Amino acid sequence: MRVLRASFIALFTAFVGCLLAFFVGDYLSRLGQMSNMEGGRGMFVVFVCAPLGILVGLVIGIVSSILVRHEGPAGFFLAQGWSLLIVSGLAGLLAGVPYLLSDKPPTIDGKRLELQFELRAPATFKIPDQPDGYGIRVSLYTDNRQTQYAFIDWNGITKDPEHATVPGHVPLLTHSKTRSVLASIGNEPVASQFIELKIPPAPRKEDETWSNWILAAQRADLTPIPETERMALRYRVRPVND
Repeated sequence: MRVLRASFIALFTAFVGCLLAFFVGDYLSRLGQMSNMEGGRGMFVVFVCAPLGILVGLVIGIVSSILVRHEGPAGFFLAQGWSLLIVSGLAGLLAGVPYLLSDKPPTIDGKRLELQFELRAPATFKIPDQPDGYGIRVSLYTDNRQTQYAFIDWNGITKDPEHATVPGHVPLLTHSKTRSVLASIGNEPVASQFIELKIPPAPRKEDETWSNWILAAQRADLTPIPETERMALRYRVRPVND
């Protein structure tokens, strides 16, 4: 009976540990701004965090069932309760401590912020008529590290004989000292251009006004950009409702 009791407690605790690990892994990967390119963040949660949760739950369940020596239903519920309490407490620590130590998203008047921008490209760049996921890409770099892909408002794209203007936005998640965007139009990597932003780590109300147009500084491979191919960007910080 003790073997049967230990097996049930271990399996049920492993199941709960798997569920908790899934949510904790998803939260921590978001908090750490893990890239979701090609499903990387999702695979980390499913193939790393969930198996770890199962393993930890099994160990805690077995140890709890061995240490609690009471017989009968009272011993079963006591061992099961202790194992679930320990697993839940461990999950709370794994989620709570990084949250307390993490860099929280900046706010204005208690509202989170996003960077709203307009990217202006010379008419020589070919803008697809329909969104394809690759024709236009804008990613935010914070402290020289890629952190977030921007949403492109395809319905708001405008064109004139000299330029195409592409609007979009991306959330601001950290109090970063430096921010820049890498803009790409087309599938050629050399066509990507860096544009430096001048946003303080904690944006203020005055940052909600549109900036002047800022020209791209260099290509992704750090080579200079011919004047006729240089993109420009203007931006502002905008509070958003959660």
